[in-house]
Amino acid sequence: MSETQRRAEATTLPDWAAALFGRPLVPLAQGPIPSATVWAIEGDRIAGRISEQFKAGAGEYHARYAASAHFQSLFEQTLSKLGLTVPEAPLIFDMGSGSGVNSIVPCFSLFPGARQVASDLSGDLLVMLADYAAAMGLSDRVVCVVMDAMGANVLPERFDLVTGASILHHLVRPVHGLQAAARALKPGGQAIFFEPFDGYGLLRLAYERILAEAALRGEALAPEAERVLRAMTADIAARTNPDWRAPGFSNMDDKWLFSREAFEGMARNAGFESVRFLPHNNHPTLYRDVAAVQLRLGSGLDDLTLPAWANDILDGFDRALPMAAKNQMMLEGSVVLTRAA
Repeated sequence: MSETQRRAEATTLPDWAAALFGRPLVPLAQGPIPSATVWAIEGDRIAGRISEQFKAGAGEYHARYAASAHFQSLFEQTLSKLGLTVPEAPLIFDMGSGSGVNSIVPCFSLFPGARQVASDLSGDLLVMLADYAAAMGLSDRVVCVVMDAMGANVLPERFDLVTGASILHHLVRPVHGLQAAARALKPGGQAIFFEPFDGYGLLRLAYERILAEAALRGEALAPEAERVLRAMTADIAARTNPDWRAPGFSNMDDKWLFSREAFEGMARNAGFESVRFLPHNNHPTLYRDVAAVQLRLGSGLDDLTLPAWANDILDGFDRALPMAAKNQMMLEGSVVLTRAA
């Protein structure tokens, strides 16, 4: 088969996917691999403004945040510890897929017969996913669509499972994402989201204590470490009980640190009858470990560390809280939602 024929074949939408949308899908872009195609909804204007928002940083974002093994372990823990029952070959709608490494790829491993719709605002990230799927011989089992997953683009009650790996806290109105998930699910279907929670407030207190202690000791932190701690303190403060109507809020990347109560209220209002939480961060050195990760991600430096006395402060927070309290005041967690049967 010639490359021209392969590319023509790649622009034929699988029948199973065509039946999921109220409007036709049209080819938007193809990756380097001939069978890699990204689709758009016919007449949808979102595709026209993709590159301006996302193209410049797509590759950097993919390289920085790709963590398939980590997210696969989160899916595995969530499925086993919360006893989820998923059909053997589920139809999955993934919201905010990006390049797919944190959601689509793990689900292919966990559900070998799955067929998945990957959605994202960034066509450039979806091209990376389409290329991966083509290279792995999975192009017939994933359809990559540039669209706003919060809109009513997929037909209602079509999917067995909705997934979202760190998507809702980026939305101005997370309830709209939950409503879209509930609308897409079949009766009795389930959704799995991984999100940050307001337990980060304790880490903020620890950082503020470290910054104050540095001033009292007259022992300055490394400039880059101080910058990261101040930035994280401000970020946590801005995302704790924010007003979504406030000027500039919509321009923030990470917008929310959810409380369990607020999340459950949104989910039930969106149409879910069951809401269950599973903390991710419940180990003995939680705050020290998270601080190390944030220093690395915030600075881009693998060798940036805090002085011993600063780590002692973080260890003190860890010792002060029993595991049950850390679970209740989680930093990150899975949320499993079940739509009424």
